[in-house]
Formats: sequence, C-alpha cells, structure tokens
Amino acid sequence: MSAGPGLRVALTGGLLLGFATPPALLPFGEWLVLPALAIWFGVAVDGRRPGLHSYLFGCAHMAWFSWSVRHVMLPAYLAIVFVGGLYYLLATKCVRSAPRRLRGAGFGVAVAGAFWLRAVMPDIHYPHGQPCHCLYEWPTLMRAAVVGGEPLFNASLAWIAAAGYGMWASWRTAQPSWRSASARFVGATGLLVALAVLGNVVSSAAMPPPELDDRARTLRVTAIEPGFHPDEIRAVPPSQRGAWSERMLEQRLLEPTRLALRADPAPDLVLWPESSVGRALSVDRIDRGRASLLTGRLPAVTAQLVVGANVIRERRLTPSALQLELPSGRVLGHHDKQRLVPGGEFLPWIHWLPEAWSAWLKGQFAAAMGSLPDCAPGQERPPMLTPSGAPFGALLCYDNAFPGPAAGQVEQGAELLVVLSNEAWYRGGGELSQLEAMTVVRACENVVPIVRCTMDGRSVWVDASGVIRGALPLAAAPQAEARTLSVSLQRGAGKPPALSWLRRLSGPACGLATAIMALLMLVGLRR
Repeated sequence: MSAGPGLRVALTGGLLLGFATPPALLPFGEWLVLPALAIWFGVAVDGRRPGLHSYLFGCAHMAWFSWSVRHVMLPAYLAIVFVGGLYYLLATKCVRSAPRRLRGAGFGVAVAGAFWLRAVMPDIHYPHGQPCHCLYEWPTLMRAAVVGGEPLFNASLAWIAAAGYGMWASWRTAQPSWRSASARFVGATGLLVALAVLGNVVSSAAMPPPELDDRARTLRVTAIEPGFHPDEIRAVPPSQRGAWSERMLEQRLLEPTRLALRADPAPDLVLWPESSVGRALSVDRIDRGRASLLTGRLPAVTAQLVVGANVIRERRLTPSALQLELPSGRVLGHHDKQRLVPGGEFLPWIHWLPEAWSAWLKGQFAAAMGSLPDCAPGQERPPMLTPSGAPFGALLCYDNAFPGPAAGQVEQGAELLVVLSNEAWYRGGGELSQLEAMTVVRACENVVPIVRCTMDGRSVWVDASGVIRGALPLAAAPQAEARTLSVSLQRGAGKPPALSWLRRLSGPACGLATAIMALLMLVGLRR
C-alpha cells in the first residue's frame, strides 16, 4: 500500500473514533468505536506503515473530541492534539513488539494502558475520549466498569476490534485461518460479555435491599443551572461589575432557589454549580465553624444549600463545595477539589521551563484566562450529611473525570454523590457529553446515584445502575434565565461493590504491561 492511501486510512480511522466519542454524530454512531479501533489495529500491525500514521490517527481523534478547548486557549488545544497523539504511537509500537499470535490481546492491553497513562500523567492528565465512554447510553454494557473500570473495558473493546480485523483479513487473504480468526473473535467478545454479566450481577447485589417504606431512603435534590458565563463580566465596565455580579446572584441563583424551597415536598439539598459564588472563605475559619455565606438571603428551612465557591489555604485558592445551613449561611462542611485542570487552574511543568519561556507562558495564560491560574488541590474529607443524616459526597468538576475521588467518598459511606461543575468555557461543546459519560461510569463503578449541577449544561442525574433518569436540554450560556432540575432518588448502599479491588488494579496493571512491551520494543530496536 502506498504512503498516500495508508495515511488517508489512518486519518479516517481517527476521525471515525472521534465520531463515536460523545456526542456521537449519528444514530448508533457510538458503535463506530469498533471499526475505528480495528483500523488502528490494522495500521499498527502493518509494518509498511510508519509510526507517523498511528501518530496522526491519534492526532485526528484528539483534534475532534477536544475541539471546544480552542475557546479557552488555542495553544492549549494544539498542545493537547500534538502531545496526545504520542500515546497512540506508544500503543502501536507496543503492539509491534508483541508476538504475532498475541497481537490482538496485546493491542487491547496497549490501548488500555495508553489511555490510562494519558489519564494519570502528572501535570498533563487528560482522561477524555476513552473508547468505553462511547457506550455510556448502554447501561447494561457499561456495568462492565463495575468489575474492571475503564481500563479493562477499553481493553475488551480494543481486543474485539482487533479480532474483527483478523476475521476481515482472513476473509480477504486467508491469513490467519478462518478457524483461528473466528475463535479469537469469540474469545474477545466472550470477555466483554462476561464482564458485563458479572458487572450486572455485582451491581444488583450492591443495591440496598428494598424497605417497607421507600420514603425512608428517598432524597430530593434540586440543581440550579444559572445559565451565565462567568467570563461575561469582562464586557462589563469595571465600575459596574459589582452590580452585575449581584444581579446575577439574585436573578439566576437566589430567586430560583427560593422558588425551589417552596415546593411540596421541599428538597433536602439545593445545588449551585462550581464558580457560582465569587467570595473565598478561609479554610481555618471553616474548620473552626466560624465561616458563613449568604447570611439571611434565603428563608429558614430544613433544606441545605451546597454551593461552588473557593477556600483559601496558605494564600492559594482551592475550588470547593460549601454546605450551608439556612438561613444563617453557616458553613457546616466542605469538600475540596482534588483534581485540578491543567492550564485552567495551574500551569503544568512551568518550573521546568527556562525563565523567559515561563514568563511568556504565564503572560499568555493571564491574557486568555483573565488571571494567572495558581490553585492548590484539596484533601479528601469525610462525607457530609443531609438534614436527614444521609451521607453524601461532593465532586468539583474535574474530580468527576477520575475514579479516585468518587470511590473515596463511597468507601467512607457516601450514599449519594453530587457534581458541581463550571463547563461554560466549552460553550456547549462536545466535552459536556464526555463529562456526562464519565458521570455514568462513576455511577456504575460505585453503584451510587449522582446528580450533576453545571453552569450551563449538562445538568443530569444518574441512578445507581448507571441509567440517566433526568437531564436539562443542553443550552450553552448565555441563557435567557436560570433552569432547575428537581429529582427524587433512592440512596445507594454507602459501601463499595464487590471486586472493587480489581477495578483499582486494572489501570496500573495495563499501564505496567504497556511499559514492559515498550521496553521490549526498545530492546528489539537496539538489537
């Protein structure tokens, strides 16, 4: 095959994987993930195709599903694309180092390992666009994540795709034999089916037993979606910014909350998204029980308000969820953001660059973001309690994209998770659906209901089985008015499901196996 057609095949495969990544463009377009991975495998095992083809496959995929990042900062988007392509090249090189008979399974492990490494790489962690996210609207399959998490799910999809490519090659060239190719396809498909069946069994067993009075385990949660972009304040003259912020607070948050609190039955929790309150509180005052916010602005009710704000710790800000008593506004508890956004909340690798480069980079980020990102990650804290005593955990935006923060709260007894997020920077882009998909994965992994409250979408709630039960239609900021999502849900069991240890091990195991294959590749090159 000539270089031209081979390159076109690689780019087509990368775009197909992008089309399958949430939000899929076509009905059932999510299933394009399998032919896209099959093309990647074909590129990987064809020694006539240089590694550049796999790299451009990855760049095409990254460019498609990360497109909305360009709204935040174009250089950051380009860095995501060109650095992200290296992970796809790594997986390809690992596959080529594997014995021919094991290349299908090796491809599965290498794909899982490469995506896991991209999600955990220090300072540039980026967990978006994983193959298993494509199937987030198929909860029966998604429950495979209960057993092996995202890595094992990704590995099974990649192995099926590689086995499917083997059957296509057998039909065309009789290499491998049809019997061998079909046996591998059955084995790969059987692995995914086994994971899904076992995941459904474990999920059902982890559900709390039904009670005579289900109302005892019912929680009512209302999420307020204000529908404005915090960046809108830049267009307001400096002398009027205080009045603008007060008007947004009153019209888009306080008034909808008062209306929600008058409902019958009244909610147990009212959620405001990340960045909804600009004021920062000292973590020392919070820990001593002396901090308050919005005192007297809301009526005296038993419901509690959970707002996205900032806490000050050692002169640095940490995005946090503050639990407020009404009407006093006293801070009853808080959860800090543990996973900060590279570039948005801190500058990755800035201390490793020459001073001139770091100064230029700081200036670029300050101009694009309005200020220099210098946040500090928070620490894990025990679950907070609803007025009825139900333990719940709060995840701040990017925490939702990683398995650790959610699992940590459930291990400490959380029966509900809430996500407070500000995704208005994407301006309604595809990343909103990708984060929704990650919410489904977190619900499936931990068998816990999750309510997402966002600045402008996606505000959704997912039950403990991973089914999306309610959502506000996607509407990018600025919106004409605030919107409200009110849900009544059944609490989770407040403990990790069985086999959760396997889910924690699958990522490091796939990453280690990928590193070993890469080492073997380097040894082979030296020889």
